[in-house]
Amino acid sequence: MTPTVVLHGYEAVKEALIDHGEEFSGRGSFPVFDKISKGLGIILSRGNRWKEMRRFSLTTLWNLGMGKRTIEDRVQEEAQCLVEELRRTNGEESFVL
Repeated sequence: MTPTVVLHGYEAVKEALIDHGEEFSGRGSFPVFDKISKGLGIILSRGNRWKEMRRFSLTTLWNLGMGKRTIEDRVQEEAQCLVEELRRTNGEESFVL
């Protein structure tokens, strides 16, 4: 048996997650997944390991550019590179590794 809390209504959820965020920050256990993953990874881990992995992942993604530019900007940049390459090769077939 595992103690479970069920929250109903906007105010109850808001109070729990904002005013008592640390107490409600835990994640439930799934024995089958725990056996397979051994508690590792981002999705299936819990406790301090989960917090550390989440912090590391968000920092790494931020350093790689997540949240700094929109996907539209990236698509346009890649499209421009493709157009430049096509102009350079006059549309001829080329093999690039």
